[in-house]
Amino acid sequence: MAPFAARLLRSPLLPTSVVASTLYMSSASLAADEGKAPAAPSVFPGRSSSGEKLPIYPTPEHTPTVTLVETHNPIVPYITQSREAVSGVLGDAKGAVQGGVSKWISFERGVEREVKSVLPSDEPLNPGLIYVLISGLSGSVLTRTRSLPIRFLAPPIFTLLAFPYFLPKTSHNIRSYFSNLENKHFPEFAAKHDHIVQTGIAHTSGLFYRIGDAAEDAREWGHKAVEGVEKTTGLRLGEAVSRVEKEQGRLAEQKAVAVPVQKYETVGYVVEQKPVAEVVAPVEPKVEKKLV
Repeated sequence: MAPFAARLLRSPLLPTSVVASTLYMSSASLAADEGKAPAAPSVFPGRSSSGEKLPIYPTPEHTPTVTLVETHNPIVPYITQSREAVSGVLGDAKGAVQGGVSKWISFERGVEREVKSVLPSDEPLNPGLIYVLISGLSGSVLTRTRSLPIRFLAPPIFTLLAFPYFLPKTSHNIRSYFSNLENKHFPEFAAKHDHIVQTGIAHTSGLFYRIGDAAEDAREWGHKAVEGVEKTTGLRLGEAVSRVEKEQGRLAEQKAVAVPVQKYETVGYVVEQKPVAEVVAPVEPKVEKKLV
């Protein structure tokens, strides 16, 4: 078959179209004989396999239907649970911190309020507090050669005794503050304490009353002794004693009478003026005119 086709091509008697058609038919028959399908026709861009022009925009029949299927991630519940647990722990920690800060602020305000109620505004701590500390130190110095209990108890005793003297209002406020705390938290002990204090005050008053009575008795005994001496010796000691007592009474009355304070008013100022420098200038001599 191939030599025959070659001879036809070399023959000048046949036209070219006949040769081409013959070759195409022979190739198709050969392909059919060999069991192979003929080649598919070519498809141009923008056209279908049938040769129709394709549309620019997609048509509904060519648009496929998209169906979304929701699929849960298996670790999402664990992440949610962990986040909620961490948020709860952080919330509890924040609440605890805020509660502690609020308690501390309230404690500071309470301490400030109590300190202001104890410290009077018209009584400065300096130098009264320094005097109180010096008194306590003096107690330690004065009892340095004594036994250990005396050396241990002397400084606080001296301090407590000096505190009401140098800071009377502050001492009174402190006693009132501790008394109120005692009545509030320990009422039974406060009642016993008040009873002991009242008993001590009563005994002290009785002691002073007895001392006054003893002084009066001593004074009467002295008068009797003076009278006995006068009767025995004839000396007038009673007049001298009465004169001394009258003089003491007169001096006490003079001290009791307040001396009026003389007030002064500024009526002027005395200014001392001193020369600072001396300024000199040349003086021309005067020429006397003589009459001719």
